This record gives sequence, structure tokens and C-alpha cells, in this order.
Amino acid sequence: MNKISLSIKITGVFAIVSVISVLFFYVVFSALFERHMKQTEREKVILIAETIEPMIAMNAYLGLSNESKAISSQLASRKYVVGGKVIVNNESIWNQKYNEGMDHIHIDYAIKDPVTGENIGSITIAYSMESFNEAAAQMKKEVFTYLALMSVLFLTFALVIRYQLYPLTLIAQRVKSYKLGDSLDFSSIRMETETESISKAFSMMVDNIREYTILLEQYKQSVDESSIVSKMDSNGSIIYVNDEFIRVCGYTKDELIGSSCELLNDNTTNKDLPKEIWKDLQDKKIWKGVLKNKTKSGDDYYVKSTIVPLLDEQNEILEFISIQHDITQVIQQRAQIMRQTTDENTGLPNRVKLAQDASEQTNFIFAIFSLDNYDIIKNYYGYDAAFLTLKNLAIMLSDLLEPQKVGVYKLASGEFGFLANESLDLDWFKQICRFSIEKTESFIVEIEGDAIDLHASVGLTSSKENYLSYSGLALRSAKDNRTPLVYYEDQDNLIAQYENNLNWTKKVKSALAEDRITLFVQPLIDASNMKVTKYECLVRLIDEDGKHISPFFFLDVAKKTNLYHQITHRVISTAFKVFSQVPEKEFAINLSAEDILHSKTVDYLESQILKYNIGNRVVLEIVESEGIDSFKEVTDFIIKMKSLGCKIAIDDFGTGYSNFSYLMQLKVDLIKVDGSLIKDIDHNPNSQVICSTILKFSNELEMSTVAEFVHSEEVLAYVKDMGFDYFQGYHLGEPEPIHNLLQ
Repeated sequence: MNKISLSIKITGVFAIVSVISVLFFYVVFSALFERHMKQTEREKVILIAETIEPMIAMNAYLGLSNESKAISSQLASRKYVVGGKVIVNNESIWNQKYNEGMDHIHIDYAIKDPVTGENIGSITIAYSMESFNEAAAQMKKEVFTYLALMSVLFLTFALVIRYQLYPLTLIAQRVKSYKLGDSLDFSSIRMETETESISKAFSMMVDNIREYTILLEQYKQSVDESSIVSKMDSNGSIIYVNDEFIRVCGYTKDELIGSSCELLNDNTTNKDLPKEIWKDLQDKKIWKGVLKNKTKSGDDYYVKSTIVPLLDEQNEILEFISIQHDITQVIQQRAQIMRQTTDENTGLPNRVKLAQDASEQTNFIFAIFSLDNYDIIKNYYGYDAAFLTLKNLAIMLSDLLEPQKVGVYKLASGEFGFLANESLDLDWFKQICRFSIEKTESFIVEIEGDAIDLHASVGLTSSKENYLSYSGLALRSAKDNRTPLVYYEDQDNLIAQYENNLNWTKKVKSALAEDRITLFVQPLIDASNMKVTKYECLVRLIDEDGKHISPFFFLDVAKKTNLYHQITHRVISTAFKVFSQVPEKEFAINLSAEDILHSKTVDYLESQILKYNIGNRVVLEIVESEGIDSFKEVTDFIIKMKSLGCKIAIDDFGTGYSNFSYLMQLKVDLIKVDGSLIKDIDHNPNSQVICSTILKFSNELEMSTVAEFVHSEEVLAYVKDMGFDYFQGYHLGEPEPIHNLLQ
């Protein structure tokens, strides 16, 4: 049916519709006419009965039976009445037989008493259908005639339609036989408004096809000139390459045609990539990506590639077309940028990359993460060990933070930057930073057989302006206050700290100017004879009202100013002046890392030792809780002081960055175990184990030990039993003004 023309289909449809319509109307009209004519005939017979029934009933009531018979007999004279009977009071007054097989209408009509209304008889009439049948036959004839004429009209209309549509058939034949490059000739076809429009449309379409074909050829030429183009058959063998393809890869056309498309692939970076590409293509998916290829001479080059499966009408793969662009220079430039924005040791983006990323964000949260004992590792174990530590730490931090959408950057020596956009909740970012500190401090690094504990601090800010400065200030505050994390935008806290620092700075300046920096001394008891053999010098500030202030309140503030070294000088001068007058007793002076690294302080200490010639009674306590970062400088200082007869002690041992290996290298004379380990040693198993280890270690290296914070008889008894060489604490002697020793 699909090959039958539209005009024939329309003609056939009209013919079928005409026949069906004629039959339908004929049947419908015949049935309707016959039903209504029969009803009319029946009503005529009923009317006859209704006409004579009153007269027969009245005559019967009056007893005029002859009159009733005369009226009944008149029925026989009526045309088409072929028989019947009239019965009144069970007496037949008229009866005419008829042939019941003939076509007729039969009715029975009741006769009622005109007074009582009771049935007194009946009228039966048989009426011939001859008149009806003649009329029905005539009607059917006329209906059929009219319907036949209508059918002819339908068929004529269908032929006219077919005639009008025939030019479309000719146009379709011309278009069907059209070949690319030919012209369409519709001149011999009868043209009307619609067919002329259709023929013009087809002519325009052919012109457009010709134009687009030319344009497509130009596109192909443009692609060939600007892109690397190749085609492969369904098996992956090369069937076409353009000149640019040949120029880039260095192979000849004969070497490429028929070869596998994997000829150029460099599979060293991802051996599974060709399989992944082939799987996508076999699934009829377009593959896009960057490929690293090799030229015939073995050089690497990179192409941004798009491979498209070409399908036939049955959706089966015919071939593949690949369009590539040489991006080797872009990749090389990107690699150069990566080298400029990447830390070589850790592989993390550096400060340059941080600045770029920060500038692209409207708001963000930033933190500086500092490995606090990085310089210790670097100075003691060397740069290689320090770099390895940072590299391992960078891997751990990246694995921890990148899933949280926090960027990790390598900043200055021992520092990392954490950058999170504004979508990350500030409280959650603080938790991440705290967790990073916890993970770092549980992250053990082994160097030359030694297990090194790591310690970290974090300063953070949510201010985009001066984010490096603000987070740096917060980090410095964290280190100064020995707290793991400080948030710069805690305005009230920072202001309070600032005001407190300013207040104490004024007090220290005033105290130095008015000679209100003084010394207290606390005795150290020799375990062998329980006598005082040493004193520790403790600095105090005398307030305006005469109250003695502990260094806890002012020493850290002084370290942030130039006042700290003045205090150290005052301590040294006072201690040497007094103890030069107290024979035989040793005295200890506390020195921080700042003191040891301050050349003027070291020179002044040396001058006092030489001036009073009591170096053999001087104990220099290095505060271990602050860390010994500049290991070489500390070692040189110890060697120099020992040459002058001084003893060296490590104070607060066990609270800071304790490391037995570098302690051996320092060759100290005295280890003062921190009070946090001594105060509950009589009932704390952990403190007992740690102190036992320290004692064993010190005994093997011939170092004396001091138990600090001996505050009760129970603690004294326990540390004496353990084997400590010296004891110090309020139970044995509270600090007192140094000048009391002169009384």
C-alpha cells in the first residue's frame, strides 16, 4: 500500500465511501419509511373503527339492531377492507371471511355501552396492505435513484481530486530520481499555485544542498588545515589521515594507512587508557580527552582528541573519525607554571599558588599550620631528614583535608597554609584544624632509628584582607600562649591581651628604671646529707605597692620587647654580686633560647664569670620546655661555658620536646625533672615509670638529677628512695629574697 500514489488512494477512498453511503442511506430510509407508512395505515383502520363504534353502541342501547347491521355492512364497501366481523352482546351482526395469508393489517376494537362504559362487543377489521406496498416500492425506487446520483457525484469528485494531485506525483518522481549535482526540471509539469510553490521549494532545497555541500567542503578543508584528522574502520585500523596528522607524527601516509590506531599512543602513563577508549567507542559513545603520543622519532607530543563513532541506518558502527589539536606547547607551559607554583619537596602548591587561589575567591577562611619543632629536626638531623619529615607530613595533611574541600599549601620553613571557601562553616574549620594538630602530634617520624614526636600550632582568620598577616599574628599568639589554636577575629580576647601586654610592658619598664627587678633564691637539698648545697635564682618584680610579682605575669611580655634582655642582665649582675659574697654555695641561673642566641647576653655572662672568678659555682639552667631549636648555637654555648667552669642543667625536663638523643649530645651535668612528674609520684604509676627511665638514663651518662616540686613528706620519701641526687620544693624551702643570704 505504501507504493500506491496519494491520488489513487484518495479516489479509492471516495469510491468506498460512496458505496457504503448509498447502502447505508438506502437501508436507513427504507426502514424509516416502511415503519412510518405501516403506522399510518394502522391509524386509518383504527379511525374507521372509531367512526362506527359510537353509532353501533347507540343503536344497541336503543335496540335498533337492524340499524347496527346496516352500519356494519357498510365496512365491506370500504376500499382495502377485505374482511372482519362485528359482535354486539354476543350476537354477530356482521361477519365477512378473508384470506388470513394475504398481506394485511388486523385490528380489534372494543364496543362500549354509552351509559355504563362496559364492553358490550368488538369490531374486527382486516385491512389490505396493497396500497402501502405500492407506495413503498415507489419510494425505494426514488431513494435508490437519488443515492446513485450521489455516488456518481462522489466518484466524479474523486477523479477531479486525482487529476489535481497528479502533478505532485510527477514532482515526487523527479525529486526521487535526483542526484547530487543535478538540477531539477519541473517545466513539463502542469503548474498551479500549490504545485508551483512546492516545485520552487524543492528547487530552493536543491540549491541549499548544493550551497551547503560547497560549504561543507570548505569546512572539511578548514578542519584539515587546522586540526589533526584521521579515520578508522570498525576494527580500529587507520583508513584516512590528513596532511596535518602526517606532519605532526612524522610517519608517512603509507606507514599509517592500515596500521592500528595504537601505533602512536604512549602507554607509559596509563596502560589501560586504550582499552577504556575502545570500550566507550564500542558502546557508541563519543570519547573526549587528552592523549600523550609519540612521533616516529620518539618525541612526546600531546593532543586534545575527540573520537566520534559514525553509525549507519541500523545504528551499527561504520567507522570512527578523530579530530585532534596539538596542545604540546600548552602542556609544557602548564608544567612550567606548575613548577613555579609547586613546592618541589612536598609536591604541594606554594605561596604563589595560594595568592592566585585566594584572589579568585570572594570570601574564605585561612589558617597557617606550623610544625613547631621543625628547626630542631633540621639542625640536629640535617636538611634531608627535615625535608623528609615535611614531605610525609604534607601527605598526611592532604589526605586529611582535601576530602573536606580544604586546600593545603606549603609556605615558609615548617609551615603550611589551609584555605577553605566561605561555604565551609567556621566552627567546622576550627575542628578540622584541631584535628590536624592531633593527628600531627600522634604522627611518629623515625629518623636514624630515633622516633621523633611532632608538635604543631595553628593561627587562623576569616578576613580576606591581610589574611597572611592576621593568621601569622594569630599563630604567634598561639605559640606565645602555648595554646594549639588561636582565631584572629576573637576581637575581645585579642584586645584584652593587647591591653594586658601594654600594661605589663609599662610596669617592667618602670621596674627596670627604678631598680625594682630583684632575685629570690630557693634551696636545693643534697640527697647524700640533706643539706643545702645549691640555690636557684628566681626573678621577681616588685610592684609599686611593694608586692613581689612572679615572672609568670611579665616575663613572656618582656620577651616580645627589648626589655627581656635587660631583665636577664639584671639577674646575672645581681646573682654574681651576691654569691661572690656567699662562699661554697653553687647558684643556678635560668637561661632561655633567646638568651643563648643573644650575643650581648652571652658576652655579659662571660664577663661576669671572669670578673668574679666563680665559674665553678655557676649552674646554667636551659629551659627545655621552650625547645632547643638552634642546636648548633646551643652546643657552642655549652662548650664555651664549660670551658669557664660552669655546669649545665636542663630545666623542666619531661614537659617539652624531650629527646634523649640530642640530650646526650649536649653533655649536660644536671637534669631537673619537671614538677608535673614529681607532684604525685608517690601514687601515680605513669610518673613513676617515666622518672625511673630518666634516672636510669642519667645514671648511665653520669648526670645528676633534681626532683622539683617536692611539696610533702610522702613525695620526699618516694624520690629519695628512687635515687634522685637533689630535691627542691616548698616542703624543703620556699623562695626568699637573695639578700637574705648576706645576713
